[in-house]
Amino acid sequence: MSSKFRLYGLSLAVLLWSSLVIATDGGQQVDPILSYYCERAGAVFDSRNPLERGAVFSFRARTYYMNIGDDGEVVRTDSSVTDYFYSFGQLDSAHAIAAAKRSHRPIHVDVVNVFTKDYHFYFFPNDTGGEDMAVGFDSFSAEDPSPVGLAVFDRAEFFLKWLHLHYPNRERYKRYSQSYRFVTRDEYVFPDSIWEVSARRGIFSTEFLRTETGITDITIYR
Repeated sequence: MSSKFRLYGLSLAVLLWSSLVIATDGGQQVDPILSYYCERAGAVFDSRNPLERGAVFSFRARTYYMNIGDDGEVVRTDSSVTDYFYSFGQLDSAHAIAAAKRSHRPIHVDVVNVFTKDYHFYFFPNDTGGEDMAVGFDSFSAEDPSPVGLAVFDRAEFFLKWLHLHYPNRERYKRYSQSYRFVTRDEYVFPDSIWEVSARRGIFSTEFLRTETGITDITIYR
């Protein structure tokens, strides 16, 4: 995977973490314009989600696993190439083309529809009025394990383009975040890139990890 791709993934994680410190007014009044955009984006998410629609499809995922040292340098790498097959919204099988040296969690494309969850939503500052709209979402409790973050969607068509998630209370992790980039295929929206950045607690130390996945060869079967 190119250094440009790795740098882009890392910058997205930085964007996510920085977006979380933006203050909100904490009021209970609902902005009708914000509600409209969230409701439309949530409805389009479900209507274009291949898992919700029960689509039959496949894709190839090329994943790079990196351990990061204390100075920020990559100290160990691993990689895998896997073909995934889905039928009627469920994972049928995963065929390893090139297996990783170590055991890793499988790639999941079942992205949560944040617009239908119980969140405090807010417009992201500095909206340029362009084709993309950014909406932040935060939980109502500091103990809530749900992810918080930022969603970017098409202002006119409402389909999701980017999703940045931060898990403030993920078990065994000091920090854990994910970023997704999406593409359209026929009437569906698929993630084509996934980044994960984490700090995982160990017995005597903390392990810093970065995972980058590129999804290609998306095929929808009729």
